[in-house]
Amino acid sequence: MGISESEAMGFIGQAAEQFGGLNILVNNAAIRQYHTVTDATEESWDAILGVNVKGYAFCAKAAIPVMRRSGSGSIVNVASNCAAIASVRAVQYDTTKAAVTGLTRAMARDHAPEGIRVNALCPGPTFTPFHEQRAARSGKTAEEFKKEFGRPTMLGRPAMPREIAACALFLASDEARYITGTQLVVDGGLIAATHGYQ
Repeated sequence: MGISESEAMGFIGQAAEQFGGLNILVNNAAIRQYHTVTDATEESWDAILGVNVKGYAFCAKAAIPVMRRSGSGSIVNVASNCAAIASVRAVQYDTTKAAVTGLTRAMARDHAPEGIRVNALCPGPTFTPFHEQRAARSGKTAEEFKKEFGRPTMLGRPAMPREIAACALFLASDEARYITGTQLVVDGGLIAATHGYQ
């Protein structure tokens, strides 16, 4: 499961050809498995690592040579605040998101001399269409679900997708040209709070 190296090379190459180059790559794909380490199977580990880690690495491998030719580029790897805090029955997801932050630092170090910046974006709870469906299935209104979902944050609410997108856009832009190898945590203060996900 996940994108193969050849698939990544193919669609990155197509994008570069269509647009005459490549300046920005946002790696933003993930799956989540709900297991403890004793429940998790080899197949489920292969699946989540294939999407959440190898997929990012393969897309970056395809994009960096294109960026190198222009002497600059920005890669934004969407991780999660779960890279730093533990959630329940999410050992695989949390592991892969921590791996994304390590991948980010290592790529930033390797490719800074080529003018390529690499940063991680670490969102917290974000209310997406997936959560709208969860709310409906549980018999709650969207507002009721948001209140419960965002309660652990300092701001008492989840992010909306556009708030996360704005941070990705900032990291990708020239406004962030002196930022590389770091993590931008966008979680309403959840990590800084005294408690994590329940």
